[in-house]
Amino acid sequence: MNNSFGLDIGYKANVRRKIMFAWLMNLMSKIFGNTAEKNMNQDQSGHAVADGNWIGPDGTESGPNVPEDWYLTYEGPAPIVEGVYDENYAVDRGSGAIPVDFYIDKWGLPENSAELTDIS
Repeated sequence: MNNSFGLDIGYKANVRRKIMFAWLMNLMSKIFGNTAEKNMNQDQSGHAVADGNWIGPDGTESGPNVPEDWYLTYEGPAPIVEGVYDENYAVDRGSGAIPVDFYIDKWGLPENSAELTDIS
């Protein structure tokens, strides 16, 4: 008997298994809706995230459509300062900017303040 017959049966079973799995995942998606995508577009309290924004690892909404005063209600750790622009620090979350005076009053000087240029 030819050994390729067994390989052929095994290959067909594997292909059928993959097709069945894909069909099952499609069915589950239709039954339960697209919950993974919906969950990715919500903050921790379940509010929808604005189009084009994302939720960072600390649960802070970030992106181009975040209100400019987002930092007033932010209660997380000090954002990482990436640079200085006019009278704002460029940071890694929210709308990407926090007034220098507000940042220093709330969190003190950034850890990398020696690397940043002077704004005066």
